[in-house]
Amino acid sequence: MARRPSPSPLRALDRPVPVQVRSDPDTGVPHLVMDRGAARRVAQVMESWRIDDEWWRVPISRRYHRVVLEGGRPMTLFQDLVERKWYRQ
Repeated sequence: MARRPSPSPLRALDRPVPVQVRSDPDTGVPHLVMDRGAARRVAQVMESWRIDDEWWRVPISRRYHRVVLEGGRPMTLFQDLVERKWYRQ
């Protein structure tokens, strides 16, 4: 009997940390992140997605990007589209 691979375990996301990001003005895709006092280029965008939720209470509208910075460090970024601020997750 073949074993099925076990599903990936869920992991909690870290608390959002405000960051400075430069992004493409047309697409919103980040290309530069201020990380620990240094400017780091985004080498690759692995995936992007958007979440719009609870509009009937407090609007939540975020655009997430899973990126890899130069040097190989992965990072999840999101832009709060209501406040127009960027965060590292």
